[in-house]
Amino acid sequence: MKSAVAYRTNGTLVLAPVVRTTTGLGLEVDPKCLGATPDEAIVAQALAQALTQSDRIVPHPAQQEWKGFFQPFLEASGVRSHKAFMANAQRVSIRLIDDRLKLTPQRNLGSKEGFEPIPDQAVLLSENDWSGAAATLVRLLDPPPT
Repeated sequence: MKSAVAYRTNGTLVLAPVVRTTTGLGLEVDPKCLGATPDEAIVAQALAQALTQSDRIVPHPAQQEWKGFFQPFLEASGVRSHKAFMANAQRVSIRLIDDRLKLTPQRNLGSKEGFEPIPDQAVLLSENDWSGAAATLVRLLDPPPT
């Protein structure tokens, strides 16, 4: 299954593929910082690339390899800690299911609990509608009004 994840935190949009380990666990890897207000064409291209890169299986990390695993995401978003990353983070999961792109926003439960899907807000698009997916992703990750 092809999947990716997008975050908006610290005013920055970060997109990454989700690969599978040999045990079937999904791992978010190789985050790409798209900046504060990326052009939708850049988001579309990054999204297509992340989904393409997600179609692989990697060795399951050993216990000692987990520490620092999320560090590239902290660096991509310009924060120093997981707590700072999660403080105002928004997350959307992106999955290619059959011939449809499914974008599901997720609720931030804090640095200890992570995120939970909001299934009734999921958006389905056709498989190759990268422009529509980019526009939807940007909309779903719009900063909340202050």
